[in-house]
Amino acid sequence: MARENAIIDDFLEDLAYLSDEENTISSDEEDKRASKKIRMCKLVPFYQTRNDIFGYFSEDRIMKTFRFDRDSIQFILGLIQHLLPKMKIRDTRNLEPIDMLLIALQFYATGSFQTVVGNVLRYSQSSVCRSIARVSLALCMISNNHIQFPATLFQVKKDFHEIARMPGVVGCIDGTHIRIVRPKNHEKAYVNRKNYHSLNVQAICDANHRFLSVCANKPGSCHDSSIFKGSLVYKRFINGEFKEGFLLGDSGYANTNFLITPYAEPVTQPEIRFNNSHKSTRCTIERSFGLLKKRFYVLHSEIRMSPTKASWITVACCLLHNIAIDRKMPLDEDSIDLDIDNVDNTVSNNKNQNKSDNDLRQLGTAKRRRITENVFS
Repeated sequence: MARENAIIDDFLEDLAYLSDEENTISSDEEDKRASKKIRMCKLVPFYQTRNDIFGYFSEDRIMKTFRFDRDSIQFILGLIQHLLPKMKIRDTRNLEPIDMLLIALQFYATGSFQTVVGNVLRYSQSSVCRSIARVSLALCMISNNHIQFPATLFQVKKDFHEIARMPGVVGCIDGTHIRIVRPKNHEKAYVNRKNYHSLNVQAICDANHRFLSVCANKPGSCHDSSIFKGSLVYKRFINGEFKEGFLLGDSGYANTNFLITPYAEPVTQPEIRFNNSHKSTRCTIERSFGLLKKRFYVLHSEIRMSPTKASWITVACCLLHNIAIDRKMPLDEDSIDLDIDNVDNTVSNNKNQNKSDNDLRQLGTAKRRRITENVFS
């Protein structure tokens, strides 16, 4: 282990040494210079063959840098390699799919500026930027295969029921704001109620913190309930695909027969118990966002890219989050903060509500009452 770290440290030191154009060597340092040249000749193949990183980096160092182990990185590469053609960056050098993936994974993990990532992996800012965009888009293109409701919802309902006895839950829904740099176009639309530029990302999770649905392309000024009503998953609920299954959401959503919110002013003991169960179960989505941002710090900082690319990055991280859970990638969960910085906490007053909306609310009120009486009385 010590020898591996020494090799890596020497390697990074030599790269920094050779890239310093202002570096001058005195006659007393000629021996040291010659020694470095000899060692560099041995390390150049390592630098040129990026796959060898797995042979030199320890498992802990790989996990810390990329958030995945060797096998998982190769697994992810296998999913998107066909979508990542080689990218020429010099006359004699190509950027391989593994290079692009490692660049993107480190960017997701650290949230570092592109120049910092480039300095660590020894690529130019433009190469880093293109790699992040290509990998993020490739992951978005396969996201429907990894962010989806399961074919059968029995286990999903069972897992949620075991939390606090809430029956019939197929997911918990909420929005989280991903900070972005001030966009060039439609700037005001991206200013949220906390007065910073963001994407309002809607997500639905299961009891194991996996994302079942993600909508990441809406500006920060959009209200949670409006995003849900315009989403594909809303249409699926309207069409009855989930039968009697329903989502749990906070007071930022309208209470319907397929999205149940807590009582605004609980009075009876059954209503209080319902709200307590609702809160204990629904906090799963807040914890899911917390885990996501803990694993991929880029979502905790400001994404200095266009809204479109920031959306790609967000979906890519959600997909990778699911893979990390499936492959049991370790994460220090003791320091996870619940993501409760949602700026929207009341249902928007929509003057254009139609009869169908009112019918859904009435059905939701009746369904919530039945659950309260049958389970929490």
